[in-house]
Amino acid sequence: MPLAIVPYAAEATAAVREFNRRLAEAGHAAAHEQFPETPGPIWLPGLELFVAQDEGQVHGGYILRRQRFFAGGEDVTAAHYRLPLSEGLINRAYAMLGLRMVRDALAREPRLYAAGMGGMDQPLPQMLKRLGWAIDTVPFYFKVVHPGRFLRHIRVLRTSLLRRLALDVAAYSGAGWLGMKMLGVARRLPLVASELAPSFAPWADDVWERSRAAYAMLARRDAATLDELYPPGDPRFLRVRAAGGWALALDTRMRDHKQFGGMRVGTIVDCLAPPEAATAILRAATCLLEERGVDLIVSNQMHGAWSRGLVECGFRQGPSNYLLAISPALAKSAGTGFERFHINRGDGDGPIHL
Repeated sequence: MPLAIVPYAAEATAAVREFNRRLAEAGHAAAHEQFPETPGPIWLPGLELFVAQDEGQVHGGYILRRQRFFAGGEDVTAAHYRLPLSEGLINRAYAMLGLRMVRDALAREPRLYAAGMGGMDQPLPQMLKRLGWAIDTVPFYFKVVHPGRFLRHIRVLRTSLLRRLALDVAAYSGAGWLGMKMLGVARRLPLVASELAPSFAPWADDVWERSRAAYAMLARRDAATLDELYPPGDPRFLRVRAAGGWALALDTRMRDHKQFGGMRVGTIVDCLAPPEAATAILRAATCLLEERGVDLIVSNQMHGAWSRGLVECGFRQGPSNYLLAISPALAKSAGTGFERFHINRGDGDGPIHL
């Protein structure tokens, strides 16, 4: 039987486990490099899982997450192309399977986007660029709140013995704190009024209606959609209401994180308001996280108003490996100008790795 790409059914679970095992034995063992080993439960709304199989074996798979977008002034259907994995990573006989899966996904939904992807040097964004997709980086911003803990735990800077010693000296002597204060990197914000909401319903509908027309493209963020993404009752989600809009934040104590070590990291995951209110919303979320005692605050924001708002709140821009790629059909709907797209960590895989 020739290889076919079909919906993931329960009878394929053993073959998926074997596929993951083959990838792991070849060095692709990270959790985010494994295909789900059961077709359910569905952990996000709108997910559809597909596998490439023949003769009872699975050789690849991908996930579509169907969503509603407001793009170019119209309500359209689009889908996130997630976690495409192919045995072409380890077996040249399947070298073209990655391309075939993209084309299969486009046949199911022409308006596709991919997010994250680990940087422009990775195989997926390179392939999508060759296929005519528009690609840009979603900028990354950070703000140091506690310089001492930041210097002792930031692993991306602690890459050699000499660097670790220098950062430890700066942390324990106070030189790091003084230097960051002088550069404005660790500047604390004065308190501003805000409210923590237990859910998004129903008040977020008004924010959505007042905000959506100001953006060239954004995923639907009405109350019902947001309460599916960030369920009420989950203690991780901090819904900050302020200045006629909102931000969704996390306060996470990291454990042996590959980048943040043992820091307590605040993340501004998602947000929405008319662009002119962006700075006020970000200021409220930043103040809340500072008062909670986080060591570092991070956020990825693409739209110009939200990027500028982060800078005005004392954030600095760092290197980003979080990309946005949109198919030609979605680009036609949205128009040009990535800086007018409202994209952040609430899109793509959301806060699952934070």
